[in-house]
Amino acid sequence: MIDESLRHTVGDTVMSIMPMGTLPLSDLPVEDVGDATEEIQETDDDLADYEPWIDPPIWPTDLFATAAHIVHISGLLPYFDPDPDVIPQLGDRPMCFTLSLEDRAKCERAGTTWSENDDIPDFVYDLWDVVIAGWSQPIRASFHTQKSNRKNVPKWWKAAIELLIIADQACVGLGSPPDPRKPRWLIDAFQQLFAKPFVGLRRLTDEGAYRAKRQLMTFGRDSDPDVACVQPKNRISAVGCNMRNLTRNLAYIPHVGNVRCHWHQPINSTLQEDADALDILIIPLPFVIEDNWFRTKSTALPHDDRRPRWGNFEIAQDWLVDQSALIEMVAQEVQKAKKQLGTEYLNGVIFPEYALTEPVFNKICDRIKQIAPELEFAITGSSTNCDTEEGNFVLTAIWKNNRLDALSEKENRYLLTSRRKHHRWRLSGDQILDYNLQGILDESAAWWESHRIAQREIHFFHFRQTSVFTTMICEDLARSDPCHDILRAIGPNLLFAILMDGPQTRFRWPARYAATLADDPGTSVLTVTSLGLMDRSTRAGKYPPNSTVAMWRDESGTTRELTLDEGSRSLLLSLEAKNVVDQTLDGRINDGAWSWRYKTSASL
Repeated sequence: MIDESLRHTVGDTVMSIMPMGTLPLSDLPVEDVGDATEEIQETDDDLADYEPWIDPPIWPTDLFATAAHIVHISGLLPYFDPDPDVIPQLGDRPMCFTLSLEDRAKCERAGTTWSENDDIPDFVYDLWDVVIAGWSQPIRASFHTQKSNRKNVPKWWKAAIELLIIADQACVGLGSPPDPRKPRWLIDAFQQLFAKPFVGLRRLTDEGAYRAKRQLMTFGRDSDPDVACVQPKNRISAVGCNMRNLTRNLAYIPHVGNVRCHWHQPINSTLQEDADALDILIIPLPFVIEDNWFRTKSTALPHDDRRPRWGNFEIAQDWLVDQSALIEMVAQEVQKAKKQLGTEYLNGVIFPEYALTEPVFNKICDRIKQIAPELEFAITGSSTNCDTEEGNFVLTAIWKNNRLDALSEKENRYLLTSRRKHHRWRLSGDQILDYNLQGILDESAAWWESHRIAQREIHFFHFRQTSVFTTMICEDLARSDPCHDILRAIGPNLLFAILMDGPQTRFRWPARYAATLADDPGTSVLTVTSLGLMDRSTRAGKYPPNSTVAMWRDESGTTRELTLDEGSRSLLLSLEAKNVVDQTLDGRINDGAWSWRYKTSASL
């Protein structure tokens, strides 16, 4: 049995997330640094243990990180009863605690006050004293529920939940575009993340592509991102009992070494209201995939000793040989969409996994922006990224909003991001048969796509006043680790999953995984595949002949298969925003949430 003196304590937990203290010496005026150091040295041994943490963190994002880390590591949340009328009794089995309506109102008031100015509320100091009083107590909640230890619920349990609510409430609007209706001081402090001019960004093309800068790894200032990160939050999960539905404005997510998150907004743009329509053009490139475009990698073939029963394959993008013709074809499809929309606006263009390269994508962006000046974003799968590295990437271009008929040079500039696929595609023997590839790949072996994963990243794009989208690449949607928990914690309104896959029917794997994210946290999911690989799977006899190149799923349970008519090369999807009400586990309401829903679709 572990020595009691070695148990992880509340103090250990606080120190791990705030290793430099809650008021780092670097924040003190120079003349006060020496006095502070002497004061710590002169205290008794017990006080010296936690003197750097004697006051609460001075930034609400750091207080949130600390309180959330305590709640997460301890496992105390399941003992919290959301019912404010519960009266816990000594000896209850299982133990529980709650917050009265008065407690909750006091926390909301304190958080709102803090959001309006940078003075830490007195109530925060009072609650922090409760946490400090439990400094040497074991952090693990189940330790306190054992019969030999069971007394009253530790006071720091309730204090940690209250501090989390206050810090979360203080960060209303964090990560969102500027809004005069929301408090400013904290948003102004972090606006440097988004309000950067194009000056200083790396220009990628003469026409207007600029490489987006890497964002800060966490919105916490002094909390350790190698322990946990703080990110803005969009939707509140409506199901379960977890941290995801306890917070309204902030998300507590794993350390940055696991996955790094980035937030982006169009530069110097007044974002449209969420209620405006969202019209997206889907172009399912490549339209055909020939047998010899799947190729074994000669340096990584199956080998009894080195690679038993597995090898690597590559895809030759021979559909990109005539780039000029391809770009003009895309331009024609955009013109068709504009004609179909009439007085409405075309907001986005999406291509599937591995459809393009970064140079071709930039040329397409420049061309179609001239045709549709109002475009807000374009997304594609690519075999190269912004640094000319090869692999499997998703590229996203975001423009400043524009409702003019003509573009100035500034309106044509856009931010370009790229990120790597998080998992390699594994072609099993069954899939080789499904895609009619047995003449190219040995179905007795497993074939992995040639791709280096490196640092896993997720990019979130704030494209409307309160709406956020993100992207996933094929296997990323199917594998829950390491990103699904992050997606559920942050709750983007929209997820675009670009695939190289078979038909997007409601009975196949994309529909299953899309449904889980639509249910929790309420993210609407659009999956898009290439017509070429889908056609190979139907010709192999795996599925009935069809051209279902995309699928839509939202939290209402709606699943729509989106099918191309014979001879068509693109599909126009129209979405509408529905105002919904989200609610946290402690009862706080967000009546300004939006859910994107299917409206209409048309094959062009």
